[in-house]
Amino acid sequence: METTGENLFQVKKERSYISCLVNGCSYGFRHLGLLFRYIWPGLLLTAVFPLPFVFLFAAQNDAVLRKWTELGYLPRMTVKSMRSEIGQCANRSAISVLIDISMLCFVIAGFSLFAMSVFYGISYWWGIIVLLSAFFLFIPLNVVEMQISFSNLPIVECFSSGYGIAFRNYGKLFAFSFLYELLGGLIAALGTIPFQVLLAAGMQGYMGWKMGDGWNLPLLFPLYFLLAVWIMYVVILTVSLVFSFSRCLMWGSLVNEVPAQAEADR
Repeated sequence: METTGENLFQVKKERSYISCLVNGCSYGFRHLGLLFRYIWPGLLLTAVFPLPFVFLFAAQNDAVLRKWTELGYLPRMTVKSMRSEIGQCANRSAISVLIDISMLCFVIAGFSLFAMSVFYGISYWWGIIVLLSAFFLFIPLNVVEMQISFSNLPIVECFSSGYGIAFRNYGKLFAFSFLYELLGGLIAALGTIPFQVLLAAGMQGYMGWKMGDGWNLPLLFPLYFLLAVWIMYVVILTVSLVFSFSRCLMWGSLVNEVPAQAEADR
């Protein structure tokens, strides 16, 4: 399904966090075919080679959301027609990805400290402190990422304005982020089912082999496992693509440039 100028969607408008989440996901899902025709290079390359092609995927994603914000609808898009927009988003999208990676490192460090508390006797409070720090940093940095991805402000100003917006709307952002991560994680988890099944089978086969049993897994098992990993990545990236419309609506709600209106049911 494609939208036209006759079916405009106002992105910069005051909305509740529920409305941002529902309307954004609904819009992204309805236009998934159009999005796939445009973003398939970044999607496939990122699924096969996460680095460095995740930067291409992020730039393509930001470019289409900027176009949506500007026009109020999604035009017919191809990689060639959007080349200039992707180039304009590349540097800013790369900064957003690096912020995500830094936050992921915080989370991994927190869980690693928890594991070390079990095996090496280190106080588990260190893990709690790191995870709580990551949690409290996540919400303001999420707004900073929105400013970098969707606005034309200088990068330094994106940090200052992003933190200001975040602390003025912390409750709304907390509720949105919680539901965003919960629903997105639950849906993305469906794509991990083949991976989990094959991982469990591989571990069982390995344990049996260590105990002296024969290796009874199919000869092509490694290829099946790689396919399951690829499916998992594609599903996660697709979910992030669809849910990114909700993030864009939340940003539009926070920095709306039109008078507050009664929320329309869409």
